[in-house]
Amino acid sequence: MEEKEKRITVGLPYGLKQDLEKISVETGISQVRLITLATHALVANYNENGMGIFKGLLNISKDYNEKERGENIGD
Repeated sequence: MEEKEKRITVGLPYGLKQDLEKISVETGISQVRLITLATHALVANYNENGMGIFKGLLNISKDYNEKERGENIGD
């Protein structure tokens, strides 16, 4: 039997996980579904705009990592 979905394990920074939980509660959409929707959006954006999308995404990731370490963002 062919598997319809592939599963992966994803590690999230603590602050990002908290934000995901908050969005899930506020919207009533499961965290898994939110991650799936975000992944679909990422792939569609990449297919439309190519590698350039990663500059902004990497800055967002950097901000979360700095927040986790208690660094001042933007200094």
